[in-house]
Amino acid sequence: MNRKDREIDGLNKQLEEDLRCLEHLQVQLVDERSKRARLERENNMLQEQVNMLMNMIQKTEQMEDEGQEVGDQGQEEP
Repeated sequence: MNRKDREIDGLNKQLEEDLRCLEHLQVQLVDERSKRARLERENNMLQEQVNMLMNMIQKTEQMEDEGQEVGDQGQEEP
């Protein structure tokens, strides 16, 4: 083989190695995107739960405040 053929073979081998590396990186990227999508779904679900609990707390506090106001009105001094 002459020098040009050896250079071409070397470049082809490097290209094949680069291709394997690229394929591996693409698989990793797909995995990371899947993880991110799953975490975003979980985060949204948790945020909805937090919002629901905050609403329940606010409603409970409002009911307690209204109950105290009714109780205060019944205890007016003559």
